[in-house]
Amino acid sequence: MQDEVTWVLDTIKTGWPGSWPADDDGDPLLYRINRDEPEILETGERTRSLDLSKASAIGAALGSRSPTPTGTEYRNRVETVVSVRFEGLTSRGGEWGHVDSAADVEQLVRYAQHALLAQRSYPTINDVDQDAIGSVAYHSLFVENETDQSHDHRDYFRRDWDVRFVGYSNPDS
Repeated sequence: MQDEVTWVLDTIKTGWPGSWPADDDGDPLLYRINRDEPEILETGERTRSLDLSKASAIGAALGSRSPTPTGTEYRNRVETVVSVRFEGLTSRGGEWGHVDSAADVEQLVRYAQHALLAQRSYPTINDVDQDAIGSVAYHSLFVENETDQSHDHRDYFRRDWDVRFVGYSNPDS
């Protein structure tokens, strides 16, 4: 079956403007977490969380899938939502994390969203084992519903948003 969560996380990294955030030794300072599996993609560790003093995190999970019948044949208009979250700790004043400021968070979030929006016209999400049953030919991608949870905590930054895919199910599936 299609895996929109992995597609979102892979697209963020491959479409990232410039170099992926890393320290002087080349170790990543931004990890991607598939919260559905759960797995940290950079390390293969099976967990939903990350010690944010080690690196900041972009996590994603399937939020919803809404099929709506269309036409007279077995075909659905499908909206799939992937929930994405950026989390990081401040590094200001020698603190624990790797985020310098709210402006730094803003830049990291915009880079991640830019990588996704560059693919918004016709996102191609590959099927596992090329199984057509349940596959969707997406024609649109939207980044929406962004919320900033950082104001709730002094040293912790968090920004959430949704990636909404819109398309049609495979009529032959």
